[in-house]
Amino acid sequence: MENIAFVLVLFAAVMHAGWNAMVKINTAPLITISMMFGFIMLVGILTLPWLPPLAINLWPWLGLSLLAHLGYKIYLLRAFRLGDFSQAYPIARGSAPVWVLLVSFLLGTESLVSLSFAQTLGVVIVTAGIMSLAPWRQIYIHRPVLVAALVTGLWVASYTLIDGYVVASGVTFVAYVGWLFILDGLVINVYALYKHGGELGSAYHKHWRLAALGGGFAVAAYTISLWAMTVLPVAMVAALRETSVLAAVLLAVVWLREPLGPRQYVAATTICIGLLVLKMV
Repeated sequence: MENIAFVLVLFAAVMHAGWNAMVKINTAPLITISMMFGFIMLVGILTLPWLPPLAINLWPWLGLSLLAHLGYKIYLLRAFRLGDFSQAYPIARGSAPVWVLLVSFLLGTESLVSLSFAQTLGVVIVTAGIMSLAPWRQIYIHRPVLVAALVTGLWVASYTLIDGYVVASGVTFVAYVGWLFILDGLVINVYALYKHGGELGSAYHKHWRLAALGGGFAVAAYTISLWAMTVLPVAMVAALRETSVLAAVLLAVVWLREPLGPRQYVAATTICIGLLVLKMV
């Protein structure tokens, strides 16, 4: 089961990079991301009759998760607006496993920090490779990009820890995931409606196919990751899912026509070494 979870999280990482690239290339990224999660919300609403009830004591955790997911989307869009996809995405996603690992150790929650020394080393190697994909000298000159990307990573770590704790505690997985997707889609659409007004409805009418495709990628990617957190340590899942940066760099080169140099090849090799360390232990 652990081997299956390992492979599926890597597959989910590719899907995650795909829907993020769709958001970046669009001229109205907030509308795009809102449509994607609006599609997810619709699917969740259609499954409501079959969803088991969610325990009352879990609703505050769900509320915190929704806040973290909203913060993530807002700062991700800010990072994309300030810098290139290949600049912002590696730092935003690559910093998340570091935050998860640090906070997990501070919390001392066994289900979150049950990593051996070799597994911890693997997480650190993968994260180092991911972070090195970003052009740090260039970003340091444009520090707002760096700040937005690092804050994005902190929000990612926040909802990863919250959701990981909930699903690892034995909660009914389907109920939590279902309500998370329904309310997450509602929150981001209300925010987009506040920012863009009637443009949102028009965009749904014209681009519903894009919303369905990106939403499908997003819901599949995060559902797989949440399930994997019931099998593998959260810190390991966080590192594995951020290998989406590799796919993102390829998309940036092929789709967005951004340059790829020797540094990216070294970073990709480092990530692969880290994955081998994780897989062999």
